[in-house]
Amino acid sequence: MRWSFDELKELGFGFVSGSTNQKYKTLLDNKNIKRIKRQPLPENIVSSFKDGIYDTYITIDDIVLYRVYGLTPSGKAGAKQLGAFATTEFAESRIDVKMRLALNPQWKNALYIEEKIIVPKDVVLNIGIVAPVKLLSGTILEGGADQVLLPENWSEDWVVGYRFVTSEPLMNYPEYSKDKPNEIRLK
Repeated sequence: MRWSFDELKELGFGFVSGSTNQKYKTLLDNKNIKRIKRQPLPENIVSSFKDGIYDTYITIDDIVLYRVYGLTPSGKAGAKQLGAFATTEFAESRIDVKMRLALNPQWKNALYIEEKIIVPKDVVLNIGIVAPVKLLSGTILEGGADQVLLPENWSEDWVVGYRFVTSEPLMNYPEYSKDKPNEIRLK
């Protein structure tokens, strides 16, 4: 049986992963995106969408997306700022983003910086749901968040703010700063 967020709160669970985002996430609908002919994508990208299902859209208005990234202390591995994937949900916590975006630790994404991105109108995006990922331990990261494949060489000018992602769950919409943090997480 699946419980709703409200039912879990009534049962005494104060914070339920995804509950804050339900109030604030970006809704993708016919007011801000329009479906166009589906673009073919490489298999390794198609498999990152749940059941390989995605569609191609063009933005008809600005939309807000979020991207979590960060390099390892050596600066030689991890996720760089202008990477390919974003989502409609901000990170409620480091564990939440790891689970909802199915971010395998082997990929070395340090998960500590989140940027808020405003994608302008007339941009082509491929959109689906994040596929689950099975870890070497057998653990499955469920995924389930909206996954947006950004265009190659998207502009850093689209980034309107940054914040550090913490381990503590957020209960409200986060605050973002214009100041770009260091991409390398220091020990």
